[in-house]
Amino acid sequence: MITASDRLILRHHRPEDTSSIFENYTRDLGSARYLARLPHFSIEQTERMLQTLSSPQSLALVGKCIWVIETVKDGSAVGLVTIVESDEAMEIHFGIGVPFRGHGHGAEALALAAQYLLETGQAKSISSFTDVDNVAAQRALAKSGFVFIERADNVYQAPQLDGEYRDVYRYQFRI
Repeated sequence: MITASDRLILRHHRPEDTSSIFENYTRDLGSARYLARLPHFSIEQTERMLQTLSSPQSLALVGKCIWVIETVKDGSAVGLVTIVESDEAMEIHFGIGVPFRGHGHGAEALALAAQYLLETGQAKSISSFTDVDNVAAQRALAKSGFVFIERADNVYQAPQLDGEYRDVYRYQFRI
């Protein structure tokens, strides 16, 4: 376990997470709509991603890591938090599996991850961004303590949106 609240645990993946994460999140077309990647086409693709990026060494080795979001109540793997290192700052992104949306898991996981990274001294600041059309992610960021900073043009390429470069809203975490 990395950190936890009364409802959620953030941790590195376990092999039994792969199926749920694939079925409910990484293979879903809608979940990948505003991502810089296509949906996963096989469970092996999700497994490789988790094995590479969800270990205690991932952040140090590749500057990126993925934490599984688990519910305390029933131990379900409901989504992922992605941490990207940038000098003394960290960028946080999240994704929640389709059946688990609408329960505040994304906002709570964002706040939990940001607080942990700041409290442990792993980052001096925490930021995030989301597509200008991703209203659900904008609400989660605001609810979790992130404050809108600016709009930035042509930040990432969205394969599911004809490969066009997309504008984003940038956010900064405020305690």
